[in-house]
Amino acid sequence: MHIVDQAEYKEPDNFLTLAEEPLVIHRRGLDRANKQLVIFVHGLNGRRYGDNSTWGNFPKFVFEDIPQTDVGLYEYVTGFGRCKFWKSISLSQEASIFADIIRDPLSNYKTIVLVGHSMGGLLCKAAISHLIRTGERDALFRIGGLILMASPQLGSIRVPSFLSAFSPDAQALQTHGDFIAEISADFDNHLYLDESIHAFDKATIPTWVVQGASDFWVDQLSSGIGLASSRKKIVRGGHGKVIKPVNTTDDVYSWVKERIKISLGRYKYDVFLSSAMASLKNEEDYQKYRNEALHLQTILKDKCNFQTIFYAGHNLKTKAEFEAQNLSLEDDFDALRTSKYFLLLYPEKVVSSVLFEAGWALALGKPSVYYVRDRKDLPFLMREAPAASLNAKVTIYEYGSSPNGRDEILHLLDAKERLWGRRNKS
Repeated sequence: MHIVDQAEYKEPDNFLTLAEEPLVIHRRGLDRANKQLVIFVHGLNGRRYGDNSTWGNFPKFVFEDIPQTDVGLYEYVTGFGRCKFWKSISLSQEASIFADIIRDPLSNYKTIVLVGHSMGGLLCKAAISHLIRTGERDALFRIGGLILMASPQLGSIRVPSFLSAFSPDAQALQTHGDFIAEISADFDNHLYLDESIHAFDKATIPTWVVQGASDFWVDQLSSGIGLASSRKKIVRGGHGKVIKPVNTTDDVYSWVKERIKISLGRYKYDVFLSSAMASLKNEEDYQKYRNEALHLQTILKDKCNFQTIFYAGHNLKTKAEFEAQNLSLEDDFDALRTSKYFLLLYPEKVVSSVLFEAGWALALGKPSVYYVRDRKDLPFLMREAPAASLNAKVTIYEYGSSPNGRDEILHLLDAKERLWGRRNKS
């Protein structure tokens, strides 16, 4: 992976020397420290840079129009490049490489949007499939959206089947071939493709497609399979026209840009911080719990760089203020639904709606952390949740009875989002 720090998007002067780098990221500089990334993946015989680059000005326009995101371009060997057979690997192997890059080098990005053209869309789907099969749920959870542009999800009927014996590309593009079938099964069995769906049984990766009305290489059934018409954009033009906007008012570019923004803005809050309030008997208990929650909220912001945290008691300084506040069930649920992670603060055994919220979080598929003094204070099912086969991981951290126990364990929060991706059965 190669990183180019720049305030304005520009192709690297030495881009030919980067041919061995699978991913080049145009980063806005360390001072910006963006947590969102859009990756463009070319198709058959595609190129990342140069006069005949696949994407034209598409990456440049996204870099300029969405300042909170960095832009990456993924390149791999296809087509005529496979004449150097010693550098040629199957698309399945390339997907493993891509998936590992998403998992490790890109772990500092909170949200990644994948945009793939033609066979590049298949590579994006295959990388996601690899993350599913290897159980990398933390990396999978960071994929905020998938945009497939003229991608043959069922293969291409224009590719003669006999070529699959000679070409890895033709093998990948074979209609209803094993490669296509395995990816499709993983998506059907493990993913929802609509951002409005939150559930414990599957992860959600919002997905859209762009189709060319006169695309010779990819028919509309193949490019749009499994998606509602509202998630498709059909435009005039052929296979290559849909990916090279002339300007920022281009119809396809405008539509894709809005879908990227939807993917990046799926969550209103980084963390939903749940702490008992209504069940507390007196002002002293209320202040103790609230101070604990506010302390944890500060740690999450200062040490973990979480900027948006929902805590219902943040502005309610006294128990009387809380009781006077009309916090509806709908408001609470909406905040939890639009939060990326769930954090339960449970210093002692108490009957509280926070346990109900924890159940909601699991039902919505939210990676959850239970931050407790003693795990025995939790109900049995919650104590055993880290060992269960749930789509959303649950991690329990105990800080014991020592006065300094809480602060001693807070260094774990330096792991940032990986805190929600690890199992802990201590």
